[in-house]
Amino acid sequence: MSEQIKLDGLLFSKDAQVVGVVGQILKTFAIEIEAQLELSSALEAISQRHFDAVLVDWNGAEPTRIVRHARNSSPNSNATIVAMVDRDSDTHALLVGANFMIYKPVDLERARRCMRAAYGTMLRQRRRSARVSVDLPVLVRLPDSGALDARVSDLSISGLALHSRNPLPLDQTISLLIKLPGSGGSIRVTGTVVNVNAAGRAGVRFSFVPDEDLNLLERWLATELAKLEHAELPV
Repeated sequence: MSEQIKLDGLLFSKDAQVVGVVGQILKTFAIEIEAQLELSSALEAISQRHFDAVLVDWNGAEPTRIVRHARNSSPNSNATIVAMVDRDSDTHALLVGANFMIYKPVDLERARRCMRAAYGTMLRQRRRSARVSVDLPVLVRLPDSGALDARVSDLSISGLALHSRNPLPLDQTISLLIKLPGSGGSIRVTGTVVNVNAAGRAGVRFSFVPDEDLNLLERWLATELAKLEHAELPV
């Protein structure tokens, strides 16, 4: 059986029934869910992290603000938006920018059919964004303060996300040597820290990659993304 691709989702709802049913469904699709109860925390997460899906309870606090914030954020402008709605709010959710709707009260089978369709959209978007989830140790070199150990959690042609014990300064220039799994090769990159959070996660945008290393990265990404083409939708 083909490997099932792991995706990330944010769920914004205070409704225990919604969280329970939707969380159960997302597990079957290998979507790692981050549940947020408070508006401020949800907005911060959307600003800092990339999510393949943003799921919003339309009976919660300011659902339109969540959707518009996602659409206007660099990490999530193309995220798949799923709205949990009733019959009085479905039109509004579509106008604001929702891609799919799950009607409340949430029925397990109907919600699963909706998420199956949304899952296909998420896979297509993941291919276009060319971001591959990894877990790689890396040594981060800083111009003035030596080096520190970190782990790369995702990698694309234009940047990466990494985690370290000590948060990196915003706008810091760093350099890394990354060993690409399964390729037998490594790439050297220089980048700028463009977003950070208190947990030690940093988003890095590449500013320089040698041509030979860029070619290797492109080939490696193409190989990894080809797996998405053969990923089986969960039954």
